[in-house]
Parts: sequence; C-alpha cells; structure tokens
Amino acid sequence: MRLFVAIQLSPAVREALLTAQADLRRQGRGSFPPPENLHLTLAFLGETDRLDPAGAALHAVSSRPFSLAVGGPPGHFGDLWWAGVRADPALEDLALSLQADLRARGFRLEDRPFRPHITLVRRWQGEAPQVTVPHASMMVRRISLLRSDLTDGKRIYTELSHISLR
Repeated sequence: MRLFVAIQLSPAVREALLTAQADLRRQGRGSFPPPENLHLTLAFLGETDRLDPAGAALHAVSSRPFSLAVGGPPGHFGDLWWAGVRADPALEDLALSLQADLRARGFRLEDRPFRPHITLVRRWQGEAPQVTVPHASMMVRRISLLRSDLTDGKRIYTELSHISLR
C-alpha cells in the first residue's frame, strides 16, 4: 500500500484551489489533481504494508484544532506548481511530531524540511504562470491516514483512519 497522512480540505479552500487550477489550465498544460485529491500532506510513508504502526502514530497525535490559510502566488518545485500555506506553528508542530513518531516506529521518511504546500499541477508545460490563489481558510479539526491507489491510470485516495483534533 502507498500511504500518507494528510489534512483533507474544506469546500472553501478547495474552491480557491480550483480557481487557481482553472487559471493554470488557460496558460499551459500538465497533470492536474482532481478536486477530491487536493490535500496537504503531513507525512508520506510510501509503499508499506505496516498499517498498524501507521495507525498507531496517527492516533498518538496530540494537537488542538488550528487555522489553515492559502492564498497568493503559487510556488514550484521544478515542473510541479503548488499553493502555499500560511506559516503556522501549530501546523509545523503537528507535522514534525507526527514525522518523529513515524520514524521512531521504523518508517523511512524523506529527510528534508517540512514545507507545507498543496499541489495544483504536476509536469507543467508552459511559461511561468501568472496566477494568484484566492485567499481562503479553514479550521483543521481532523487528520487522515490515506491509501493511494492507481486505478485505470487515475490516482484514487481512500481514507483508512482519521483522528479528531482536540
């Protein structure tokens, strides 16, 4: 199974991202995640059959609800363009503590700084886009353990477990 822990997005945040994707589509081509796949990854576990330790790490999370906000110009990693997320100590603390717990349970995570972002398009073909992500925010009240499957050439995400933040 290909697993990751993520924040699933509210309709308001998703709508802001879809507006930015529509602007991108008018300026170039690429692989656009469908609306239901837009999310913010907290930890990518990769291919693993270790569902119980992953679920245990998820359920060990201790965090209060917090605000997540998007908006402004997109950033990019090579040909992947993304919407940025306003810096928030609660988000960073959540991601880093979750990642530390997963590592302690034997998961090999990428060794790079946490840079919260939401993918808008992969394999971008075109000039640097002139796009602004509309400002939108939500309260993060839960996080999810998701499985990613490739079915008929499409990425399908299935929630395996979730916790509510208190």
